[in-house]
Amino acid sequence: MELKIEQICKKYGKQVALNNVSATFHEGIYGLLGPNGAGKTTLISIIIGILNADKGRILLDGQDTIKMGKDYLDLIGFLPQSPLFYKDFTIWEFLDYIAALKDIPKHVRKERIEESLEQVNLTEEWKKKVGALSGGMRQRLGIAQAILNNPKVLVLDEPTAGLDPRERIRFRNIISNLSKDKIILLATHIVSDVEYISVGNVFLKKGQLIKQGNTQELCNDMRGKVWQVETTEQEIERWLDNYLIANMKIEQNKHFLRIISEEDLSSYGVKLDANLEDVFLSIFEC
Repeated sequence: MELKIEQICKKYGKQVALNNVSATFHEGIYGLLGPNGAGKTTLISIIIGILNADKGRILLDGQDTIKMGKDYLDLIGFLPQSPLFYKDFTIWEFLDYIAALKDIPKHVRKERIEESLEQVNLTEEWKKKVGALSGGMRQRLGIAQAILNNPKVLVLDEPTAGLDPRERIRFRNIISNLSKDKIILLATHIVSDVEYISVGNVFLKKGQLIKQGNTQELCNDMRGKVWQVETTEQEIERWLDNYLIANMKIEQNKHFLRIISEEDLSSYGVKLDANLEDVFLSIFEC
């Protein structure tokens, strides 16, 4: 399966939201990375068919998705950034309602709901009122509704916003298990959401695709550009004024800075292996 984005452009008045964005996706998880305003939500809206591009096209296995019409929409699952739930519904009632909206036939609806609940670990909670769920459980319910129609393309917009670390780990595990036969696009500015589970990453900056590749490739490109420097409390400000600081820590009254720089800093510290957050900072903080 292949989802191909070809030269997508979108303007809002004079503001360019997307400028000739092209990318190709196959089965697996892909991070759509960038700060707020980078164009992630606009691109997602075009991919799922709720917004038309000014230029360009999207192809699924070589077919123009606009010409596919409802046949394409039937293959899409979507979790918005701030999903709305009917708080007085039980989990089962909510999923049954969404299944009806998605035109899932009645004779398979029960089976689909049960499968979705099992995949997001909510089987035992099906009688609970939606309004009584924790933030993490609501997000899992959001995934359950998105996969009811067994989509081939699953799109998630900032899905872990507001979740605690344990729920974020649970979320990543669920998404990893779902990715075996789906294209999953995960838009986020939280790099750790995709660093270890993505097969590829796309970086958007001010509507343009700046860089793409898998995590290892992107980190290899940063080889020799990440340093750890030991300094004093009095010298920290000087480093902050002159270099891109990715992290700072204190151990036994010693101050260590993680610095991203093409300059050779071997006389001050040691080289470190880059991670995806270093890549993100090098793109968006410079």
